[in-house]
Amino acid sequence: MMTKAVIFDMDGVIVDSEPIESLAWEKVLAEYKRKPVFNSSGLVHEVGEASFSDIIERHNLLGEDLEVIRVKKRGFFEDLIKNFLPIPGTKELVKELKKQKLKLAIASSRNERQVKLIIKQLGLENKFNVVVGFSEKVRRKPFPDIFLKVSDDLGLKPSLCVVIEDSGAGVIAGKSAGMKVIAIPNKYTKHQDFAKADKIVNSLSEITMSVLESLGQ
Repeated sequence: MMTKAVIFDMDGVIVDSEPIESLAWEKVLAEYKRKPVFNSSGLVHEVGEASFSDIIERHNLLGEDLEVIRVKKRGFFEDLIKNFLPIPGTKELVKELKKQKLKLAIASSRNERQVKLIIKQLGLENKFNVVVGFSEKVRRKPFPDIFLKVSDDLGLKPSLCVVIEDSGAGVIAGKSAGMKVIAIPNKYTKHQDFAKADKIVNSLSEITMSVLESLGQ
């Protein structure tokens, strides 16, 4: 088969982190005595988008020390990681892919420290050959940088990799990197554009070896 590696996004794909992300922001805003402004999905932040500046502006925090806010929010989020459980089907899919000798990786827009904390909490440490998180050297999705770095770290051509994403920006990034992309829209991202995805599924349980094989045809 043409697929040699499967690259998972993390948030919204293997863990439902968005409510926790939003709760961390609520805790930050409470410290500044700001009432949280929620979007149509019931979250403070926008999923799949770099929304820090939007949150700051929307809650009139432009006069505050933004680095202090980042540190506070990061601390609240990491305190809440203990509440995470894997999205149903995650462990089964990882087990099957490992059985088939495929290389596995995570490409997340979250910082690498938090990515590793989360996969440890999920009981998935040591399951991935490569883990890449956000850094100043890697532009955020929809730029293809993070997926190109993963394929390089895996020692594989991008065309041999399949990406699993839940956001429109992630789909564009994967396709721009020259990879096949499977999209799993969820309640927070279902309104986004997934037209460029090679396949759209409703859950991880729908991703089988035959599905992966069909992407290479």
